[in-house]
Amino acid sequence: MTIAIINPNASHSMTQQMQASCLNLSLHNETRWYECLASPVSIEGHSDGVEAAYHLLEKIRQLENSDVPPKAYVIACFDDTGLDAAREITASPVIGIGEAAMHAASFVSQSFVVMTTLERSVSILERNLSHYGLVNRCGGVYASGLPVLSLESNEESYDVVRSAASNVLQANRGDALVLGCGGMSHWVERLQSDIGVPVLDGVRIAITFADGFISLKLATSKVAGYAWPETKA
Repeated sequence: MTIAIINPNASHSMTQQMQASCLNLSLHNETRWYECLASPVSIEGHSDGVEAAYHLLEKIRQLENSDVPPKAYVIACFDDTGLDAAREITASPVIGIGEAAMHAASFVSQSFVVMTTLERSVSILERNLSHYGLVNRCGGVYASGLPVLSLESNEESYDVVRSAASNVLQANRGDALVLGCGGMSHWVERLQSDIGVPVLDGVRIAITFADGFISLKLATSKVAGYAWPETKA
């Protein structure tokens, strides 16, 4: 059985970086990684997200029509790009790394803080928090001011994120840090050591959830909100 992890953007290097950060996971199911080559190279804002969501759905449809479709999907963008639409076109569980990380943070802390990339992403993540019912558990969503593609193995970028995260955790009495971009996944252990609070990477968490959902034989409900799309003439 396989878990399909789909990076909705076109950055192969980011996909490889996220994959490398997950090598030590103990899973019962095989993972396969994909990116959407026709998408924007990074997802920063609403227009990138809408464009990427189209290509994400096309990728899922291709995989659904393969000889052995995946048993679960992970959307490896913290905006949870196309998440609700993806859940309509498959019965397999679809887990967004943003939703997974924020729910997991509520299991291990009273109040978590989300550190994302650019300011334009803040309102998107705040809307998601409201949708997931987690506003009261979050001390705030904050932007580091760094574009997504600057996060790849960059020491200066790490220092910016570490300093900004430390400041907002202290200012908001946060007791856990959620990394608001899959491109930060390679920093999770280092940040946890440097900052001294639980640091949650949605990539690893979502894959682990997907693995568990397969074991529990959970599927996406097709009764109402995530019913199959209507057939059009």
